[in-house]
Amino acid sequence: MSALGSICSCFCLIVFFIVVGLLITLLFQNDDVGNTGFLYRPLLIVDSVGSLNSLKVNVPKFTAEFNISISAYNPASYSRVYYDAVSAAVFYRGESLVLSKISLPSFTTHSHNTSTMKMTLLVNMSDDFGGVATSIALSRKNGMVEFGLIVSALFKYKNRWAPSDWESLKVVCNPLKFAVSPDDYNTTTPGILLEGLLC
Repeated sequence: MSALGSICSCFCLIVFFIVVGLLITLLFQNDDVGNTGFLYRPLLIVDSVGSLNSLKVNVPKFTAEFNISISAYNPASYSRVYYDAVSAAVFYRGESLVLSKISLPSFTTHSHNTSTMKMTLLVNMSDDFGGVATSIALSRKNGMVEFGLIVSALFKYKNRWAPSDWESLKVVCNPLKFAVSPDDYNTTTPGILLEGLLC
């Protein structure tokens, strides 16, 4: 084979591997991160092990301690999910009536894996804003009260081929149903979250 033929063969082989590499890159990239946005959104699930402690209602005062666990599942096949600026807020009735809000640590979830966020939200209201205390006092007589949870964060996918930009994430988990003592004022018996919830 002539020197020119060897050079052409090597050049064609190099081009072939470059094209194959680009195709593989595009295939993996499109599996997780599309050109117009994310093909997969993170899935957040409220675990069924939550509790509502120290619930005390003495209108207009209302205090409580929420212990909630959230599982964040990454459905992507080739990318990790990075979370930052994570926060959680518990609300009553509507999202505008926030009872407590906290910040949570940043974390990372690998492909097809789950990360768990455990949180404690404290509520201490001295007035009956929005009729919260009055309404809860009435609801607990039936042995159940309902609240909602908002989880907000910035997130991005990242793999060796196609790191994405940061995007905002907001999920609303509602309703969270707690079985509680029908005592009108206070109880030392924890309320129990009746079921988990896909947000």
